[in-house]
Amino acid sequence: MINGNTNEFIDKLWGGEEVIFTYNGKKYFSQGYITDEGKYRFELQLWEPSAEVLWSIEDYSRQESLELFMSEPLFEGKKFWDIEKNIEWVDS
Repeated sequence: MINGNTNEFIDKLWGGEEVIFTYNGKKYFSQGYITDEGKYRFELQLWEPSAEVLWSIEDYSRQESLELFMSEPLFEGKKFWDIEKNIEWVDS
């Protein structure tokens, strides 16, 4: 991970904190929060070059949400651990 510690980054993801990072020229935003219905929602958004929600999961625990996030090929067909060394943590 560039500009940060991977373990701290994962801790922030687990806690649902807002995290901004770049990978391969694209800017991403991730967060977890409680919906109005009282369910935990975790999502990954692409901010640049365009804005869109890339992936979200709802009604799972924080731990389950994080594990599912880490196992999905969300980054140009690659999983988090495949690209971790090339992620730049923007707001660390």
